[in-house]
Amino acid sequence: MTTATRNPLLGKDRIHVLFIRPPRHFWPIINESDNFLLPLGYPTLAAYLREHLPGAEVEILDCCAQRIGWTSLRGVIAERNPDVVCVGEKTIYYKEGFKAFRLAKEVNPDVITVAGGHIYSNLPEWSLEQCEALDYVGLFEGEVLLTQLLETLRSGGELKSVNGIAFRDPTSGSYTQTLPAAAIEDLDTLPIPAYDIANLEHYAPFGNLWPRAVTIQRSRGCIDECSFCSWWVQEGIHEEIDGKMVHKKFYRSKSVERVIEEVELLYEKYGIRYLFWVDATWNVDERWLTEFCEEIIRRKYKLGWWAFTRADGLVRQHEKGVLPLMVKAGLRHILLGAEREETIDFNYLQKNNYTRDVVKQAFHIMRDHHPEVFRQGTFITGLRHDNEHTIKALLKYAHDCDVDFAAFHPATPFPGTPLWEEAVEKKWIEEWDYENYDMFYPVMPTEHLTREEIAHWTQWCQNNFVNKKP
Repeated sequence: MTTATRNPLLGKDRIHVLFIRPPRHFWPIINESDNFLLPLGYPTLAAYLREHLPGAEVEILDCCAQRIGWTSLRGVIAERNPDVVCVGEKTIYYKEGFKAFRLAKEVNPDVITVAGGHIYSNLPEWSLEQCEALDYVGLFEGEVLLTQLLETLRSGGELKSVNGIAFRDPTSGSYTQTLPAAAIEDLDTLPIPAYDIANLEHYAPFGNLWPRAVTIQRSRGCIDECSFCSWWVQEGIHEEIDGKMVHKKFYRSKSVERVIEEVELLYEKYGIRYLFWVDATWNVDERWLTEFCEEIIRRKYKLGWWAFTRADGLVRQHEKGVLPLMVKAGLRHILLGAEREETIDFNYLQKNNYTRDVVKQAFHIMRDHHPEVFRQGTFITGLRHDNEHTIKALLKYAHDCDVDFAAFHPATPFPGTPLWEEAVEKKWIEEWDYENYDMFYPVMPTEHLTREEIAHWTQWCQNNFVNKKP
């Protein structure tokens, strides 16, 4: 079945929605348990559907955490017999998403299939062309558009009235994309994620980095617009201008009270003691951080947490006396984008308020004042002007920062990002299979290095760092 040759949801009182994370390989650098943390988008979408779509029955099936392979997945889909199958995937797993949709259609040709997440949001027409079993693509933020899509199908309404979707036109078979959906401004209006159907006992049971951790989110969007980052693109504001999708940053945060409510549920009801913040930047504003951390301390919660942080924020929070509160309340592992050692590179990457000295200062503050916090830094290789010497200089930079672990990654132009737009326009990209966009495999050369040479010197940095700091 392609889109709307018939409408199996028409007139249904009950709509059974199944969110699936398909089987896939895991990242070999960390153990299996740390690999498969809760995909928070699923319980977030599930909670919204339950609250706003009458008759919605929602399930979450995480094949990775529950060790369900492709053969078993066929039987599970047949047994649960959903009306709608939804898959949201990262770029490198787009094929697994397509495979899940094809499998669902083989089990039940009438099932409605909906794709979401970064790769499908930014390449909706390509996605529909690549996968005949895909009916609809939800673009970017999914709560409202998915609810409206399913309600419109049930009522027999006009699909073009649903903002933020792409599909094949039911009459002509041609590609149709509606206007972008508005971003949700007040995140406190969202229901608490449906942790009750998320099978939390399956996550990180023997995790080393994140023991029995659960994902949680305080904000969406980012305060910056780094050219290589897909995060702010996915969670920003989207406008169609002259037939082209334009993205703008849009940072929003839940209130302290609302986040405490979520933490309390995880801590008191589910026994969670480690939080994995999935915010693009967690340490944005001192007032929020102070109020949140003071309440965690007042409650005497014994928590650890992992967070993406900004260097300029950590320096500011140290100077204002907020950083000790953050550590006392549970901060145990930071990932900081060190990226490059030259200010000119930060300017090119559109990473504002950053210099190598600010990055180095942030890491040294953590080392000297809060040694219990694990310091992880990421470094980008393979910028257009890079040569052997500029890449090797990143290793010295990592040691100067004195990080506990440095990860070196070739610049990867993810679809929809400014780096992607530039790389496509200037014909830099040599690898077009998005399965290889894993931030280890170079997909474009520099002016001085082939992709093979970028890979060699990137691995040289990684090996030499680990040899010195095993």
